[in-house]
Amino acid sequence: MKNDFTNYSHCKEASPAFTLAEVLITLGIIGVVAAMTMPSLIAAHRKHEVVTKLEKIYSVFNQAVRTSTVEHGDVTGWDIDCGNSNNIKCTTDEALERFNEYIGKYLQITSITKKDDNTGFYIFLNDGSILKIDNFLYDINFYINKKAINNPRQGINSFYFRFNPVLREGQSIENNKYAIKETFEPYAFGWDGTREGLLNTSNAMACGGIYSNYCGKLIQYEGWKIPDDYPYKF
Repeated sequence: MKNDFTNYSHCKEASPAFTLAEVLITLGIIGVVAAMTMPSLIAAHRKHEVVTKLEKIYSVFNQAVRTSTVEHGDVTGWDIDCGNSNNIKCTTDEALERFNEYIGKYLQITSITKKDDNTGFYIFLNDGSILKIDNFLYDINFYINKKAINNPRQGINSFYFRFNPVLREGQSIENNKYAIKETFEPYAFGWDGTREGLLNTSNAMACGGIYSNYCGKLIQYEGWKIPDDYPYKF
């Protein structure tokens, strides 16, 4: 049988092609969509990082507390009283020694440095986060990374916690009824126990207030989520 290839070229269908204008229009549309969606994706990533690190330090620190009770007994009997913010009784070396004895040796710490003004110290953890602890020991500022130390933004990259298991001299029951706990907790000094109290900016401690110390407590209150009415953008 004789094959006839004479009309082969006519059997081929023309390949579809895009003009330069069509390619540029498509790229422009992709660019517009990316410009619209990237900020929300970046914000979602930042929120996820914040919540993940807050949950982690809460879990890790409290696991260290539980482990320490095996060696030192009930936390309310620990020798960690270095006074209060108005009457500091410990030097930085003394405060650091007590912290390491009861908590520090149970954390995965990469390094420790003293504050330049000798009023406290920084604990650098293996995940890149940092704890700043004052010499009176119970107020603890948590930074999600090293950059936050130089540019702290309370409620965004830094959050206050407290480890205040017993009422100290000079601390009132009324202001500390949600703050005195045998666990490491987001800052709640002066809180009234309501969600509204965490956001009421007539209180400087409220999330969105002058100090914004309650932001960590708000995130914990929401089940470790950043709510839609959170006062700061990421």
